[in-house]
Amino acid sequence: MPLAPKLEDFPKIRGALRFYQVFAYVTGIMLLLLCAEMIVKYGLGYELFAFSNYGALTFVPVQTAVAPTGVDLSTGILIAHGWLYVVYLISDFRLWSLMRWPFTKFVMIALGGVVPFLSFFVEARITKQVKSYLAGREAEAADLVEAAH
Repeated sequence: MPLAPKLEDFPKIRGALRFYQVFAYVTGIMLLLLCAEMIVKYGLGYELFAFSNYGALTFVPVQTAVAPTGVDLSTGILIAHGWLYVVYLISDFRLWSLMRWPFTKFVMIALGGVVPFLSFFVEARITKQVKSYLAGREAEAADLVEAAH
């Protein structure tokens, strides 16, 4: 049987769970934006630019005679998702290590940031598991303290 989380780590686990929950949603939303951007870019042939010579916020054809000069939001979405996924992995690792789960659980949680919509389902399941585990262990500890008196 693997080692169980320590009771004194429960506040850290709650903090790690909150950090994970936030980045599960942020990463999931960014992944959906990235998928939409890929469909628009490779399926429809447009890129999104802000403050370009074409306008304040414009879809510009990939093959244009005059190259846009503004901020390439299509590339920005790609880069932002990549870095936010790294933070998601850090939140995954922190929760995984505090909960002392097997490595396969870490991998399953990590997949939530690369499969569209999966992070929302994984987050709900992990949150439920962690909260019920913490509540159960705290109830056991309270029963032991009560039995000792």
